[in-house]
Amino acid sequence: MPPSEPAQDVITKQLLEELSKTPYACSSLSEPLATKQGNYVYRGVLIQPVHRPGSNAPAGSVIIKHCTNTATPYQPFEESLLQSLAAFSPSTTGTAVVDVPRLYLFSRLANIQVLEDLTDTAWLRAALFSPTAENLLPQASHAAIGRALGAWLRSFHAWSAAPAQAALRAHMWQHHPARKAKHDFTFGTLLAVLRDFPHLLRGHESTIAAVQDSAAKALEKPSTGDGDGDGDDGWGLVHGDLWSGNILLPKSGWREAPRPDAPPNRVFVIDWEFAQFGHRSCDLGQLVGDLLERSVYNSRGTGVAAMQSVIEGYGDVSDDMAFRTAVYVGVHLVSWYPRRQLKGPRVVAPDVIAAGLAIGRDFVVKGWERDRAFFEGSALAPLFAKR
Repeated sequence: MPPSEPAQDVITKQLLEELSKTPYACSSLSEPLATKQGNYVYRGVLIQPVHRPGSNAPAGSVIIKHCTNTATPYQPFEESLLQSLAAFSPSTTGTAVVDVPRLYLFSRLANIQVLEDLTDTAWLRAALFSPTAENLLPQASHAAIGRALGAWLRSFHAWSAAPAQAALRAHMWQHHPARKAKHDFTFGTLLAVLRDFPHLLRGHESTIAAVQDSAAKALEKPSTGDGDGDGDDGWGLVHGDLWSGNILLPKSGWREAPRPDAPPNRVFVIDWEFAQFGHRSCDLGQLVGDLLERSVYNSRGTGVAAMQSVIEGYGDVSDDMAFRTAVYVGVHLVSWYPRRQLKGPRVVAPDVIAAGLAIGRDFVVKGWERDRAFFEGSALAPLFAKR
């Protein structure tokens, strides 16, 4: 929860004072835009506008991320990756440029990040699933955004697996708190959730336990080897929290065929604090799982075309990558249960929950068993298509 009013006043005053010593001095800060475990996000109005990368128009505001816990392990790792990503060229398709926000400043002493403010944007989540979704992203464009995101993810994984990023991989491997947290929220939930549904676990407990045990052991895998992004073992840097709530689209609406004299649609992947060393199937599986989740639990099939196109845009994958991704999608569907809405209009009926968990369980079990025939008849068939 946000700090109390007096504490918030103190934090705001301290932040404005710290920022006054930098080129990003602000006249005011917004109320917290987001809060999470002592991490606060604000929008600051700059006293003096600054150059915005890739734009002729100066930026009049910035995003400020501040952590009140001086022992936090996340910000230095996020800073390292964002600084390195400045050298990673944006991924461009016919209709879109996918990029990441620029980190302007990081103060380790004050635990402050100053980031590019991506104004006039909307979450992909809203563009796909809100009542006004059609105004932001016409259904005919879902495939285009999916392909753009899949192509960007493939290029990010290839860049991060290259020999030039060996030192960065080794550094990010030290981000154990992020790996542990991601494991606990995903693979770590499998048995606990399914034990609440004995009929779903019956006959599969040993397989589920093996999957969970394998994921726990992988936490200690070293960041050795210089992959080329395609022919290695699939391990490298991952975003760590790649879902539709961390992807921004232009609020002005998606242009399927931009005019030659108009800039392409700009898409941003944000919130890199969970970036870590891990298996790339976790990124692909989380994004695919997030888009499929709404169809499974909320009867919102508007994400399916985007999901299929993410897989298409990512391109050919090895059998190992395909099955690992399928397992992760299953884990995502099972780990939805602790994240589900408990009150309000979006509460899911018990029979729908059980059916969704059964789908997740089957993806985990059949992925672990490498049952290609099963997946060729499933929602994940594009992962296993012969290309």
